[in-house]
Amino acid sequence: MANKQPSIRELDSAYIKQREQEKELQSKRRRGLIRRLSALGIIGAILIGIISVTLMAQASTINEKKEEQASLQEEQEALLAEQERLEQEIENYNNPDYIGEVLRRDYFLTRPGETLYKLPESSSD
Repeated sequence: MANKQPSIRELDSAYIKQREQEKELQSKRRRGLIRRLSALGIIGAILIGIISVTLMAQASTINEKKEEQASLQEEQEALLAEQERLEQEIENYNNPDYIGEVLRRDYFLTRPGETLYKLPESSSD
């Protein structure tokens, strides 16, 4: 009996130990996987939070800039209208007939040989 074969109990015991070690190894792997996935999920949630806050801040800034642009556009239009009016006024003040009309109307000046008559405001009384 030099060649002794292990008994069934020894084989069962070795098989059971091997299965328990495999289960323990799988359990450790599963815990490691859960930890890695949890860490990845937390990091992902933090990144999504940062990105969403950044996008909301940028959207707010864009809206403020659009409102500012609209108000500046209105101001520009008003200034262009004022510039046009002032240019017309400059052109009028370079016209001698217009200057004479203003002098007669506002300052009651006359040309030599003219007589100025002032009429009452309302003649329907």
